[in-house]
Parts: sequence; C-alpha cells; structure tokens
Amino acid sequence: MISVKNIVKKYDGKEVLKDLSVDFPSGKTTVILGPSGSGKSTLLRSLDLLVRPESGIIDFGDIKLDYSQPVSKKLSFDIRKKTSMVFQNWNLFPNLTVLQNITTAPITVLKQPKQETEEKARKLLEQVGLGEYADRFPSQLSGGQQQRISICRALAMNPEYVLLDEPTSALDPELETQVLLILEELSKMGQSMIIVTHNMEFARSVADKIVFVENGDILFDDTPDKFFNHPTTRIKDFLSGITFNDEKTTK
Repeated sequence: MISVKNIVKKYDGKEVLKDLSVDFPSGKTTVILGPSGSGKSTLLRSLDLLVRPESGIIDFGDIKLDYSQPVSKKLSFDIRKKTSMVFQNWNLFPNLTVLQNITTAPITVLKQPKQETEEKARKLLEQVGLGEYADRFPSQLSGGQQQRISICRALAMNPEYVLLDEPTSALDPELETQVLLILEELSKMGQSMIIVTHNMEFARSVADKIVFVENGDILFDDTPDKFFNHPTTRIKDFLSGITFNDEKTTK
C-alpha cells in the first residue's frame, strides 16, 4: 500500500494540495476524479517524484519519503523503481523501434539481461495485441497503438504501481476504447494502478476505489458504488457536468 500523509504543494504561493492524506491499496485500481485544476495530476505525480511537494510523507511500507527533508539520489531511485508513469502523450523515442522503446530503461537503469528483457517485452506486446509491431517505429503506429506501447514500457520496469495520468485524453473514442480495454484487463489481473481519468464509465467499471479531489482537498474516498449510486450534492453536480459535456462533444 502507498500511504500519503499531510501532503502540501504550492505553486506561486497558492496551495494546490492542502494537507492531503490518502491511501492507495496494493493489487487494486484507484481512480482519481475531479474538475480541472483540482490537484489530481499533482497528487499523482508526487508519488513518482515528478512533482516535489513542500511537505508531507509518502510511505510505501518498506520505504518512506519525507518531502520536508532532502531526497537522496538513492531514495529517489528506490522509489521510482516502485512506480512507473504513463502520460497523456505517449512520449516514445521516435528514433527507437517499439522493442527498443520498451527495453531500453530496464536494460540501462535496472541492469536487466538483454535477452531476458526482450523476451518479456515481446510477451507484453502479445498481451496488448501488438506482437507483430516489435520492429516498427512509433511514426508507423496509430495513437492508440503508441499508448499501448507506452503501457508495455511502464510494465517492463516491473513496478509495484502503474500511474496513469489521463492516458486516453489525446485519443479519439475508438482508439480510447482499445487502450481502456487493456487497462481493464490489467485491473482484473491485480496490477496495482492509480489512474487520473475523465471517463466516468471507465472509472465505474475498473475502479476498486475512487478518490474525488477538488481545490486540493479530498471530498470523497470510498467505493465506486457509493460515488455513482449514492453521491453527495457536489458529486451529483460534477457527474451532471461531465455528462452534459460528453453529450455536447458527440453532437
């Protein structure tokens, strides 16, 4: 489990995360929801040290990070081995093949044997339906295919948690569905995931836990059933706004 305690993050003197505390259970999928600018991505990225809060503790059980203290290179490396991030835009290296994009970090950072790493990469590609694309370059793939490759790249690092920041927001609906099906399968397999998403149907189907963030505070931390079927007034308003915006974009 990842336990976040009293995280405070400021930008230009404004608190983006306000003494925020939350737990992310292992072997489960936690979905973080909330309006734009609520602090969702900031919270997610603080788990991978891409964002450095001013204070607060992140406890992985065997490793604890106190953001009020200097973070050593070793501690940073040890924590980043536990998590792997998938971004909105897949950020693949254009000059490397698909196989090289997946295997470069495990080989160079984790010092894994090349043959073993390539065998695992090919299995991951088969798992996401892209086994025949190993020797292609990113420019030869669709957006949905590239995002599936970025998920393979994250999994190749053997992380305890996969962190996904709006992983389908840059995709059209058909390609989005391809990626969401992969994530749903990973969730069923018990891969620990923390996902920031705008897709409510996906959140409903895949989440074991939902965290609702607004103005740097957690307003909800419970089951999908309670979130969708017994919402507070604020959550009702949020869901109504999401539905209205989705209807507008489909017209």
